[in-house]
Amino acid sequence: MALFDTHRPGFNRLLLLVVVSVILMSLDRIGTRWVGQLDRGLGSITDGIIETIGQPLTMVDSLGRWFTDRTDLHTELDRLREENTLLRGQMQQFVSLKREVDELRSLLDGRASDVPAVLLTRRIGHPPTPSANLFTIGRGFTDDVRPGDPVIDAHGIVGQVLRSTATGATVIELTSRDHMLSVVLGQTGRTALLRGTGTERLVAKRVPERTKVQAGDLLTTSGIDRAFPRGYPVARVTAIETDEAQGFIRVIAEPVADLARLDYVLVVTKPPDAPEEAPSGETSTLTRPALEDPTPTTSDETGNGN
Repeated sequence: MALFDTHRPGFNRLLLLVVVSVILMSLDRIGTRWVGQLDRGLGSITDGIIETIGQPLTMVDSLGRWFTDRTDLHTELDRLREENTLLRGQMQQFVSLKREVDELRSLLDGRASDVPAVLLTRRIGHPPTPSANLFTIGRGFTDDVRPGDPVIDAHGIVGQVLRSTATGATVIELTSRDHMLSVVLGQTGRTALLRGTGTERLVAKRVPERTKVQAGDLLTTSGIDRAFPRGYPVARVTAIETDEAQGFIRVIAEPVADLARLDYVLVVTKPPDAPEEAPSGETSTLTRPALEDPTPTTSDETGNGN
């Protein structure tokens, strides 16, 4: 009997709740006005509670989607940058080849021009002294990158591969004092050796005074040095210095490549008319025959000008 008495209050509450539930369901079925108002009021309260509880979850979900979208955007931006650099580099090749076809079609005798292969890579480091005009890329001779290979960006010539290892390579910029290349002076058809100065200035010395070159002219690779494909943009003329006593002018130019903000570059791994490669070892060093004579003669600099 004691056991029955202990559980009777709980039974009474259950019975009361059942009776109240039956009454409320009956009233709801009958459809009285105050029951409808009570139902709407309770519904508003429960909706508010549900919304309050769900708001943090919604915020967390929105924040997660925001971070995901931001990560996806960064990934897509990097992909588009790579694609843009690659396409603009290839565009330089095709523009150059089209110019060759248009100008020399009658001289080619039906021979097809070789299209160089390019390899997209990223700059991964540079020496502690910016004056060295060097930087490192994340491709090496296992990717067919060899010393002497031209390096370009979306705008023009950047430099050449100086040394190559299995997993990386060192690039010397065209602004280095230790670098020079043969260029065509604007629309004149004359060629000259363009040398780096260690700054953003490039200089072509001992150019005949009668050469019709002026500020704003574009200098492009001539291809006669067998180091760079013909027709790639190199620099734009900024000034002309005249030496009337000698009958020569000095052409001052600045690179068209944005060397200060390089990110992705293209290595021209198989330039046309490239010299035979030496057997590759663990490390190789670029040799540049043009640098053996630091003071080229007039005929060297303007070999095509006659």
